[in-house]
Amino acid sequence: MSSSSEVILRTRGLNRDFGGVHALRHADLDVQRGKITGLIGPNGSGKTTFFQVVSGMDQGGTGSVLFNETEILGKRPSQIYKLGLARTFQLSQVFPAMTVLENLIVAGRNHDRRDRDRAVNLLKQVRMDAYADVMGSDLSYGQQRLVEFIRALMSEPSLLLLDEPAAGVNPTLRKVLWKMVRQMKALGTTVLIIEHDMHVIDDLCDEVYVLNEGEVIAQGAFETVREDRAVMEAYFGTAQEEN
Repeated sequence: MSSSSEVILRTRGLNRDFGGVHALRHADLDVQRGKITGLIGPNGSGKTTFFQVVSGMDQGGTGSVLFNETEILGKRPSQIYKLGLARTFQLSQVFPAMTVLENLIVAGRNHDRRDRDRAVNLLKQVRMDAYADVMGSDLSYGQQRLVEFIRALMSEPSLLLLDEPAAGVNPTLRKVLWKMVRQMKALGTTVLIIEHDMHVIDDLCDEVYVLNEGEVIAQGAFETVREDRAVMEAYFGTAQEEN
């Protein structure tokens, strides 16, 4: 087991039930500080529910969620955000009646000129500085996804939860996004990412957790978990025949 100093997010016995449906079942994860960790699994396996509970958006979870050794289960999303945990959503969440620049500034942590300067710098990094004054409603879906991603960086989070950030993003913008994820890691930001493209998971992630029916069924390097019998059964209904 990793020491607490090496782990930025630790969940123990994390459960979330919806009536008789167990969306999360005793989900135990250790997210290593300074790494990119993948969270994968078949559709409906509980990945987004995990993000909802950890980020405080869903208050119905039980168990334990330690972020930087502080229990955050039950805290409001705004409290968790201020502690340094930011996230994106599976569906775009930009404010349509605000400009791109305003969408970013509203998520800043300083409430002064520094937020504007950071927003402008982030837009330049993703080559969207020309869109600063464009309304959120006038962006393509892929552009909205990119704005949502860099908005999550406005608070300079120590942990970033990314829920399928490249969904609907064109190949050119997708390359920019993945480049920024790597840059965030280089700058010390820890990333936990849900992504269905296994090539991306293989390329980006230091470690991978696999959920199925709310339970962690495998954990380790991607090349290890992809050969795991339980993972094959979860994805394909049956394990591959052994030679």
